[in-house]
Amino acid sequence: MKHCVITGAADGIGKALAQRFAAENYAITGIDVDAERAEQTQTELSRDGATIAFLLADLSCETDIADTLATLKDRPPIDVLIHNAGINAVGSFADSNLHHQQKVLDINLLAPMHLTAGLLHENRIARGASLVFISSLSRVVSYPGAVVYAASKDGLASYARSLAAALAHNDTHVLTVYPGPTRTAHARRYSPDNRNEQRRMPPERLADLIYQSVQQRRRVLIPGMGNRIFAIVGRLAPGLVEWVMRRTLFEKLQ
Repeated sequence: MKHCVITGAADGIGKALAQRFAAENYAITGIDVDAERAEQTQTELSRDGATIAFLLADLSCETDIADTLATLKDRPPIDVLIHNAGINAVGSFADSNLHHQQKVLDINLLAPMHLTAGLLHENRIARGASLVFISSLSRVVSYPGAVVYAASKDGLASYARSLAAALAHNDTHVLTVYPGPTRTAHARRYSPDNRNEQRRMPPERLADLIYQSVQQRRRVLIPGMGNRIFAIVGRLAPGLVEWVMRRTLFEKLQ
């Protein structure tokens, strides 16, 4: 049985990923800060026949990261490691809580770096494994209402790209995912307008595309035709896309 480790696995995209990989007979280790949701998810997936266990950890805390690494050291080598956990902080940066902005960086960017480095150092990544980094479409279209979130996801994508080249010699696969709007409680919480929520990609669909991309050992995934078109426009006409993002998101947050 292969081993898949997923951060932020108790809800949303992470839960959908746990369900998808469990359906393919992976043993799942979930990492999450929410004990109640973790217990609910573990019970639900175990009832469906999944082999799943959760580690409770606040990934903005160095001690919790160290404890997580110590526990994973005694578990089977990791065949798929998915850095999915993330938080957001929306609104005008000038008026924002800088402590919370630091936490966005800690969880979205620094935690994946520390976990990956620790697992590689302890030789817990199986040969031929896949490392999956959940970035954001904001890398190519901007996110003026959440500038630190955008910076963290941009940094994560750059880290993943360089890591892919550094680990190519031992057949380690690195996939970077750039999701657009996804139908999760996280997106609902931070969006200024949820009237068209049904247009967002279901997390189950995103999880299926990520699973397929891991099997195909793809380097990049922009899920959904609409997101891919928006990404192309973002590269060719960045000023236009930034204007759209400012009008549709940032101004509604004021």
